[in-house]
Amino acid sequence: MRRVLILTVAFVLTLGVAMFAGTNIISALERTSYTVTYSMQAGGLTRSYEEIAPVAALPRSAPIIVVLSGIAASTDDEVTRDRLVPYVNAGLAELVYPTGYEQSWNAGGCCGGAAAAKVDDVAFLKALAAQVDPGHAHPLYVVGYSNGGRLAYRMACSAPGVFDALAVVKAMPMRDCRVTRPVTILQIASLDDTAVPFEPGEHGKESPPATVQVARLRAADGCRAPSVAVPHGAMTMTTWSNCASGARVGFAVWDVGGHNFPWPKGNTAGAAPIIWSFFTNTAFAPLPG
Repeated sequence: MRRVLILTVAFVLTLGVAMFAGTNIISALERTSYTVTYSMQAGGLTRSYEEIAPVAALPRSAPIIVVLSGIAASTDDEVTRDRLVPYVNAGLAELVYPTGYEQSWNAGGCCGGAAAAKVDDVAFLKALAAQVDPGHAHPLYVVGYSNGGRLAYRMACSAPGVFDALAVVKAMPMRDCRVTRPVTILQIASLDDTAVPFEPGEHGKESPPATVQVARLRAADGCRAPSVAVPHGAMTMTTWSNCASGARVGFAVWDVGGHNFPWPKGNTAGAAPIIWSFFTNTAFAPLPG
């Protein structure tokens, strides 16, 4: 009787292990994306980045999007915050998250440990772009939030042409960074941002105000065509297309949100589908899936 009981227990355990293994196999087969961390040498330092890519081969027309986090944020924090992964799971894009030096970026005197150590983050991003997109086979875009947005602007000033388009979320360039060459760029702002003033005379430690910066970008791009403004709940997206340079300028403004990365609320879209729509020059649509 005891032997029968042992055999019964063994069978149940074996069945349980098999069922568990089967579940893992099914999960692996159903997985639509994978994440890998890489390291590389750049600017005299060992740097790392995380790649989130679809399991299926990425079409040549699909973009690779480099995301520069805000200060004091881990990669996991930024992945959760920006909500761009659904585009990877749908097989539409690849995401790359470079790791900041002490969770910061040197945008030319700002900010945090990266600026204090005079880290060459421009060299890092130039080398990164060449590594993740050899031969520039895909559209290559960059999204930068706050401190990461300032570095995105530094790239537009110091290394134009590395990225095909930029989305800057609640950040302004450093004072010595003036975009003079045409660039396709989306500026994201909030009327109540505590760091970036919306209009001249408003409170905020960064400069210039968002409206002034957008006017400068339009001038650099030769945008004389009428703007098109489309409301999305408490956010209005204004776009200048068919600029003399062939570039585009976008200005997405939320009524509220402070200095936070815009998340969806009520009938107002978050930043992710707005960024995607601008980058791909397609009509606005909700997140995939």
